[in-house]
Amino acid sequence: MKPDIRKTYINPIVLPDYPVLQVLRPRHDPGEMMNPGLSWGRGGKKMVSMDELMKEAGYDSGLGGAIGDIFGPGYGKAHENDVRATADPSAYYFNGKWYLYITSGAVYESEDLVNWTVHHDESWMPISAPMAPTVEEFRGKYYGAANNTPLFVSDNPVGDWTLPDGREFTAGDVMLFRDDDDRLYLYFGLGPAIMGAELDPEQPNRLITKPKLLVPFTKENYWERYGGNNENWSIGFIEGSWMVKHGNRYYLVYSCSGTEFYAYAMGAYISESPLGEFRLQPRNPVSRNREHGLCKGGGHGSFVKGPEDTLWIFYTIPVCVDDTMERRIGMDPAGFDEEGNLYALTGIDVPQWMPGVMQYPERGNATELVPLTMFKPTNASSRAPGRDPLYAIDEALHTWWQPEEGDAEPSLAVLLQGRFHVAAFRVMWKDIGMNLGEGVKGGAYRYVIETALSEEDWKTAVDMSGNETDLSVAYHPIDPVLANRVRIRILGAPEGITPGLLNFTAFGESVDKTTRQF
Repeated sequence: MKPDIRKTYINPIVLPDYPVLQVLRPRHDPGEMMNPGLSWGRGGKKMVSMDELMKEAGYDSGLGGAIGDIFGPGYGKAHENDVRATADPSAYYFNGKWYLYITSGAVYESEDLVNWTVHHDESWMPISAPMAPTVEEFRGKYYGAANNTPLFVSDNPVGDWTLPDGREFTAGDVMLFRDDDDRLYLYFGLGPAIMGAELDPEQPNRLITKPKLLVPFTKENYWERYGGNNENWSIGFIEGSWMVKHGNRYYLVYSCSGTEFYAYAMGAYISESPLGEFRLQPRNPVSRNREHGLCKGGGHGSFVKGPEDTLWIFYTIPVCVDDTMERRIGMDPAGFDEEGNLYALTGIDVPQWMPGVMQYPERGNATELVPLTMFKPTNASSRAPGRDPLYAIDEALHTWWQPEEGDAEPSLAVLLQGRFHVAAFRVMWKDIGMNLGEGVKGGAYRYVIETALSEEDWKTAVDMSGNETDLSVAYHPIDPVLANRVRIRILGAPEGITPGLLNFTAFGESVDKTTRQF
């Protein structure tokens, strides 16, 4: 009996109502809009920065000059559009369901880790918008915070979120962790190091221990060095902490070194207590995919238990065309090797099995379906200057095909150069002309995907002609069909938007393959 193709998913993961990042005008730092008196507490002491806390802990990174080298007036991205963007996913399992909290987005809820229902709540946005949200359930309440925000509280995982009485210091890239003994901890750091402290169980926005240095930048750890090739030995941008407890061990995971780079990664330190002392895990980095495929990177994310006691990693994928913060989210299996090292299979960009299908997905979770369209011959209805059809099938997230202005029904066909049993499609959109300041927003695309064995034999494989769901990334598994060419016809785009096809991939198996999986 053939396995069910519909029990598969794809990276980047599919989320309805993907967040939009406004980049066409200067953005206010969300942290500036927060009342500085409504942050984390240090027992009545004056407001202090993370740098000051690190110096108090005896650590002076000496990175001031190195950080100055990274930024320069007049240097940056050439903004052409507001963009779809989210990152920094924090995944949790509460009361029989999974929840996903992401930068600048809504709260997502799922019963299977793949199909997500979106919850929009205005009280969540002051937490989500400043980037890198964290949530933890503690003594019947849900506590949420993000980059330099106060600690919010709710009676359920999706809100309403309110503020308890505030305290004093701000913390970047925070992570809340409840231990098995009902003690609550805060991990934070956005720059030279990760720090940690215990929180007051009666008043969780107050620290009851002095912040402790846990993970400093170490230039000998190559994955921590800043740059696309980890070339800058002077600085590492350490951030995105996450705690994983396995048995009696604590794995403090952190991200580095630059969210805009394919070298974006996660490393891990190990301890027998939640505040250390921590030692470097022998197997590092935990998550990194610089070399191959569509889904590169693998930094700032989280780990969550899935069905059948499996472990899954959510992580950030760089796009970074119109803005450094233009990013997507991936999910892959994770596990522990025989020596107890945490690892992840980051960067799987072919269809893979949903959580709960494979008993040991960390040993390999990809299906045998392969991309069929990569760099194959194309036939497009039109092309805008510099936006060739090749850019939809080149397996790169910083290029896209764009039809010329006035093309009423854009289409892109790909000759597969062989006969294949086509079983799935991935579609990713680039919203050309998106401009929130002028009221041009995202929305649903309408399209059909067709297969054929000749130009006179096109048959509909996927019908999204009546689609009303806003999907920046779409995945369509189908009953396998024999074909040697595929085509997407775009029937409608959001008002004011010119459709850009960031990625169009057909997946399948050769007709002459000895043993077909599907």
